[in-house]
Amino acid sequence: MVSLDDTLVVDAVSHSYNLSPSNYRVAEQAEPVARNGYGLESSMPDKYVRTEETFLDDWQLADTESTLFQESATDFSVFHPQTIMVFEDGLTSYEKAKQFVERNPNQGAALAGIDPIGMDNPKEELTRQVEELGAHGVKIYPSYWEADGTHRGFRMDDPETAFPLWEHAADLGLDVVAVHKAFPFGTVPMKPYKVDDIEEAAISFPDLNFEIVHGGLTFAEETGWQIMRHPNVYINLELTLSEAVTTPKTFVDTMQELLYAGGKQAVDKLIWGTGAPHFHPQLLLERFWEFDFPEMDGFAGTFTITQEDKQKILGENFAKAHGFDLDELRAQTEADESDGEVADPWSTTNFEVATT
Repeated sequence: MVSLDDTLVVDAVSHSYNLSPSNYRVAEQAEPVARNGYGLESSMPDKYVRTEETFLDDWQLADTESTLFQESATDFSVFHPQTIMVFEDGLTSYEKAKQFVERNPNQGAALAGIDPIGMDNPKEELTRQVEELGAHGVKIYPSYWEADGTHRGFRMDDPETAFPLWEHAADLGLDVVAVHKAFPFGTVPMKPYKVDDIEEAAISFPDLNFEIVHGGLTFAEETGWQIMRHPNVYINLELTLSEAVTTPKTFVDTMQELLYAGGKQAVDKLIWGTGAPHFHPQLLLERFWEFDFPEMDGFAGTFTITQEDKQKILGENFAKAHGFDLDELRAQTEADESDGEVADPWSTTNFEVATT
């Protein structure tokens, strides 16, 4: 019998937001982003919801680490510095990412965080972050803001802006380009958050894996056809997983659309990511592990999602997509494992739980 305790759990997205108003760079855009984030958490079960004061603050890195490694069964996590420049530090600072990898050598890694159109020299900055962080990939966003609030988007298949950066990433030996899609930040156009620009990048750079973060939250059917057709396109389920808690029927529909084209084999292209501690990782782990999926329809016939498939999603697929040796990853995380007891939500952190 497969159990969660015996399963390698890799959270491919963790952060440490600074949602304090003092961190707003473009307040008319930053405040709605912060408020929307709190609204999403407010949809969680009572004991997993933090107070508004706690949420709209500068999250300390130690609280992110405690949530991941003391309050959940997560064995390893990839920390994402962010370049959402309506916030002074991008929302999650590069400095926090650097501290995360220094403090968690066996349980953590980080991606570089690059603004392809806002930075003066994104290739030079990517090189610097790879050298300092030991980053094995890069996280980007499809649209950016100037200091005056001007919004600009870019396409992953842009031969002048994007392709030189992907070529440089490949030259640096990186494994993955993770791009935020499906969920726009603030009052911005939806167009940059569509997924139609992924496939030309994937075809042109076969040595890089392209990871669609928030895949399936919108454009699920189109995203599903991409992972079926392109061996180097993966889906990160961050935010999409929240549907398993808030709207289980919608979660089934989303997974059905993501997996229809590729069927059972497409399960191998799904990567676990919670965005911890935006949502409490243990809540999502428990709901997903216990989720009773109905028989799924695939283009080639029906199939079922088994506990073994869930193990792939929770960690094994990550290792392949991010260039990690699965056995080595298991061994190094076992060295830092706790006694197996998972602490109560937010009990090891400075976060305060909202009262009903």
